[in-house]
Amino acid sequence: MSNAIHVIGHQQPDTDTVCSAIAYARLKQAQETDAVPARAGALNPETKFVLDRWDVEAPALLEDATDDRLILVDHNEYSQTVPGAREAEIIEVVDHHRIGDVETSAPIFFRNEPVGSTATILTGLYDDADVEIDSQTAGLLLSGLLSDTVVLRSPTTTEADRTAAERLADSAGVEYEAYGKELLQQKSKLGEKAPREMVLGDFKEFEFGPHHVGIGQIETVEPDAVLTQREAVLDAMDAIVDEREYAVLLLLVTDLLEEESTALVAGDRTETVEAGLDVTFDGQEAFLPGVMSRKKQVVPPLEGAFEE
Repeated sequence: MSNAIHVIGHQQPDTDTVCSAIAYARLKQAQETDAVPARAGALNPETKFVLDRWDVEAPALLEDATDDRLILVDHNEYSQTVPGAREAEIIEVVDHHRIGDVETSAPIFFRNEPVGSTATILTGLYDDADVEIDSQTAGLLLSGLLSDTVVLRSPTTTEADRTAAERLADSAGVEYEAYGKELLQQKSKLGEKAPREMVLGDFKEFEFGPHHVGIGQIETVEPDAVLTQREAVLDAMDAIVDEREYAVLLLLVTDLLEEESTALVAGDRTETVEAGLDVTFDGQEAFLPGVMSRKKQVVPPLEGAFEE
């Protein structure tokens, strides 16, 4: 086991979680801390594109963090952590999601801000440390920021995100709208993925009171590529619910151009989802106009509905 601190994001890693792990490990290294980036799952097509674009090696896959020292980025819930995290020493957390259930035996540095991406927070941490953001790291942070905010179109986007995006784009030598369009095209690449892979590609688990809930999201400019396989996708969702004993599994198929989502649902608690999101499912499907953000528009109302 290495003595290095692993800087790691959530399972089913997205671009913000991977780029944040790399960028924060670089900042810790600049502060003479033995930290290395890691990942808790396979890279998606968008993240692979980003790492190739900025000529950065992918973080090593960490399959078991038992007895390791961890810095968690872009999450703070055990249901989303790398296996073994409960038996690891968590020494820092940098995140922009709700505060979950990660516990420590001593006080730690915990930075949580209501912004659109962890990359935005890290941009500020570089400033706090008086460490310059080089062009390559700026490209990584910009990628994470634009990916998580859907090129600043998501309702999670704040003025801090917009300011950081302009600054990082300038440092990286790109125009963020043009670069963001490249990311959107990569985000939409479903390739030859099987329905189960689609469901679990961008997926998070939550504990809402006693209820175990899974919420996946597919962000694409071609939602029909998913919806034409609706029955196969629903079959995969039903199987995952049985395997993992979810109260419910919700999948958002988000149209990035129209800024709306179609929701598919599986499990025994569809009525609770209907109450939380104020929708009615017809054949396990519902239309969610204007819904783009799982974090801001879906998780909070569902949490409230399940805990009533």
